[in-house]
Amino acid sequence: MSISNLIVVKVGSNILVDQKKGLRLEVIANILKTLAKSVRQGDQILLVTSGAVKLGRFLLGNKEVSVNEAAAVGQMELNFQYQTAAKKAGLILGEILLARPHLLKREQFLKLQQTLDRFFNDKIIPLVNENDALVAGTEWTFGDNDSLATALAISLKAQKLIILSHVNGFYQGDPENNSENKVIPEVADVNRELMEYCGKAVSVGGRGGMVSKLKSIRICTAVGIEAMIINGLETANLELALAGQKVGTLFKARKFSGKISNRQRWLLAAKNSAGSLEVDDGAAAALRAGKSLLAVGVKKVYGTFKSGEIIELIDFQKEGIAFGIVDFSSDQVEDFLKSGSQHGKQLMHTDNIMILG
Repeated sequence: MSISNLIVVKVGSNILVDQKKGLRLEVIANILKTLAKSVRQGDQILLVTSGAVKLGRFLLGNKEVSVNEAAAVGQMELNFQYQTAAKKAGLILGEILLARPHLLKREQFLKLQQTLDRFFNDKIIPLVNENDALVAGTEWTFGDNDSLATALAISLKAQKLIILSHVNGFYQGDPENNSENKVIPEVADVNRELMEYCGKAVSVGGRGGMVSKLKSIRICTAVGIEAMIINGLETANLELALAGQKVGTLFKARKFSGKISNRQRWLLAAKNSAGSLEVDDGAAAALRAGKSLLAVGVKKVYGTFKSGEIIELIDFQKEGIAFGIVDFSSDQVEDFLKSGSQHGKQLMHTDNIMILG
């Protein structure tokens, strides 16, 4: 790949669509005008947009229709308005609608990398959304566009992920419940304790929310990708973020001394799970020494995952130390821990473990 200075920008539903007035055309115009300046300065941009479902429901009079129908109707209008604004800004957009198999299947993953590489070489900005009209409600879905943006950032060796939200950044706690909660300007490590600040709420009108954003950012920063959450309704914020200025919340990329192979990027992008295993100090030391993970070194299971998925390994401080392909489901690992009879069972092979810097 010849991708060099790539920035992934993800735009949330709540800054694009007003439930009473419809699509905020001025927001789209400002985003593309700002991105045009960034492209002229030599950046490569990939734009992941939400909003099709929410816009589709608005256009259909907010009737109770399926996600598939709403997405199909909304996607037409959303892309038309993006295209109109892009022409005024002097940009060329290329629409790409994705489903999880485009990353799960190795051949499709490589094809996607090659296609996007050509886009960037020709100064075309990929406008990416999930193909909800076909895959919503199926196992082919990413679930939300935060996960999709993360997968693409990892796949394409992005330098930065910028998430445009309707909030000012990542808060100490829910600001709607307590006005004393303030934006945290910088986060050095995204761990489970930070996720606890967010509760389990899902953003109104979207399928993501802060928990989804943090789970996505956790993986990006772990492999050296800087991330930001900014308020996309504030006109100047995107330009400031692209210029490296302080705005919203900056999630610092962790130093990663090793080289991530393209196979590892594929696995992280295609098969990552929100689940994690907490290991003791002995297991952590063994992992860093190149050993496999045994059940005896696991102290706690977080979240749910299936056999063959990529999960994170964390220490007692809830800080990530590795990612790896787990050989058993979360339920099976829980059973091992409760019974104590499978302490010698291998949960991850060393060849399938990526140690973080």
